[in-house]
Amino acid sequence: MDLAKQTAFVDHVRERGGASAQVAVTLEQFFEGNDCEWCIAPNRPEDVPLDTVRRVLFELREHPEVHDVRVELDVLEFQDFPDDEWPYASGVAVITTLLPEEVDAMTIDADTESSGGPAASAQWLVDGPVVPDGHHYVGVWWD
Repeated sequence: MDLAKQTAFVDHVRERGGASAQVAVTLEQFFEGNDCEWCIAPNRPEDVPLDTVRRVLFELREHPEVHDVRVELDVLEFQDFPDDEWPYASGVAVITTLLPEEVDAMTIDADTESSGGPAASAQWLVDGPVVPDGHHYVGVWWD
C-alpha cells in the first residue's frame, strides 16, 4: 500500500463529499497505489485477485463501445483509514452502448453479479461520468 497515495485519495474523496455520498473516481485514481485485496468485490473467490479485477475493468474501458468506466465508492467508512485499508467500492459505472448482458460477459472473469440498467444517467454519484448521446449507464456490482 502506498500510504501517500492512500492519504491523497482519501482526502480527495472526503473533499468531494465522500463522508456522506457516493463519489465516482477514475480507474487510475482507485487502483494506483492500492493493493488492498478487499477494497472492491470483497466476496469474490480467492482465485480472483485484485489484479484480475483491475485488468478486467481496464480492458472493459478500452472496448470501442464503452465510453468510460468509473469506480462507485461507498460512503467512507473510517475517519482515519488504517494502513492496510482503501476506500471500499461495491460497483462500477459503465457508460456504454452495450446491453447489461454484454457487459456481464465482458466482466465474468472478475466474478461480477448481473449488471443493472440501462439507465439514462448516474445522477446519484458525485463526479459521476458524463453520458453522451446514444450511450447509457450500466451498473456492475459484486456481492
